[in-house]
Amino acid sequence: MGAVFRPKDLARGNIKVIDNAIKDLTPDTKDNVIKLLDSWKGEESEEKLKEILGRDKAKQLLSNIESKSVE
Repeated sequence: MGAVFRPKDLARGNIKVIDNAIKDLTPDTKDNVIKLLDSWKGEESEEKLKEILGRDKAKQLLSNIESKSVE
């Protein structure tokens, strides 16, 4: 089961983590990922993120955000 995030936890304080994780994506994809993270809805959003980024990249992004949130 994936990590569970509240929408406000994803965007707050994680802009650098998100920007670093999606820096190699096209501008449209970046916008879609940021919008998705801003309107996070748990597993539904996690699956959508996997569709956009691919399984490994999505897992890495969520892991980076989670580790940043814990600090």
